[in-house]
Amino acid sequence: MALRKGKWLRSMVASSLMLLGSVAVADWQLEMDDSGVQLYSKTSEASQLKTVKVVSQVKASLSSLVSFLSDHNQFPAWMDKVSKVEKIKDISPQESLTYTVIDSPWPERDRDNVLYSKWEQDPKTLVVTKKIFSEPGYVNQSADRVRAPFFEGEWKLVPKAEGVVEVSYMVDFEPGGKVQGWLLELFTYEMPFKTMQNLRTAALDKHEGAKFAFIKEPVKSGVAMTTQQ
Repeated sequence: MALRKGKWLRSMVASSLMLLGSVAVADWQLEMDDSGVQLYSKTSEASQLKTVKVVSQVKASLSSLVSFLSDHNQFPAWMDKVSKVEKIKDISPQESLTYTVIDSPWPERDRDNVLYSKWEQDPKTLVVTKKIFSEPGYVNQSADRVRAPFFEGEWKLVPKAEGVVEVSYMVDFEPGGKVQGWLLELFTYEMPFKTMQNLRTAALDKHEGAKFAFIKEPVKSGVAMTTQQ
């Protein structure tokens, strides 16, 4: 099945913007703020769940975070409720396809999907993004799992001063099936919030020294910011 072309993300940003820290969209509502992690939400146009964005800061290089967020084999160790990730193929050094399973507590059936992801970096701001969207028809559906019909996400890495990176994770997810009560709360709030908490405590130093041809690191020289390959 050919990969979907065209615009990867629906219009996410409202026309009226305001500053709210460094993440600022008028219709985002701050719902959780604990231990250095903030969770914002807004109404989704495609899902019974809300669209959610979690934000935090870590001290790490951009390349180490890209390496960590590209290590699909380790996703179940820190991404909350993700029980299985299998790489289908690398399309390019910046693009990949994976098969992902989300553990839904009994009596709910697990959710699964095929996710396409692509890394990009703005050459001027050095902001790095990993854009993700689902390809639910790419592989046959499993009889004992619910195929999630829709998923769009984005990891954004914004370099700050003193080697700090602001990390945000936005997810718009339609899990499929009947989602009510506790399961709605789990998918909307618990999963993304715990995932960011786990990232903050992960051993990112294991990924220091990683290098990517498509990533430039900020270099502080006096008061000016320059770049290096």
